[in-house]
Amino acid sequence: GCGETPYFKMLTQLFGERMIIANATGCSTIWGGSFPSNPYTVSQKTKRGPAWANSLFEDNAEYGFGMFSAMRHRRERLIKLVEEYVHEHELYGNIENAKEESELV
Repeated sequence: GCGETPYFKMLTQLFGERMIIANATGCSTIWGGSFPSNPYTVSQKTKRGPAWANSLFEDNAEYGFGMFSAMRHRRERLIKLVEEYVHEHELYGNIENAKEESELV
């Protein structure tokens, strides 16, 4: 049978909305996506659960890698934008302080 259900329930309880699942069509599609219940839990605070996507073919590893790569790219871009913003404001802050100090002299 399909004994993975308790494991997925536990994993989603531990990692919840931070979890991304790339699934291949098969047994897990039946027990993981059947209405009215499924093993994926949601956060009581945010009411959100894991991101779950299903690939029709046996390429869920590549499918999941694509999801990971996109997420990593977005994070790296965000880090770059924040660093640029901080650097820009540090420079402008120093220029403003220099102007104020020169006006006092």
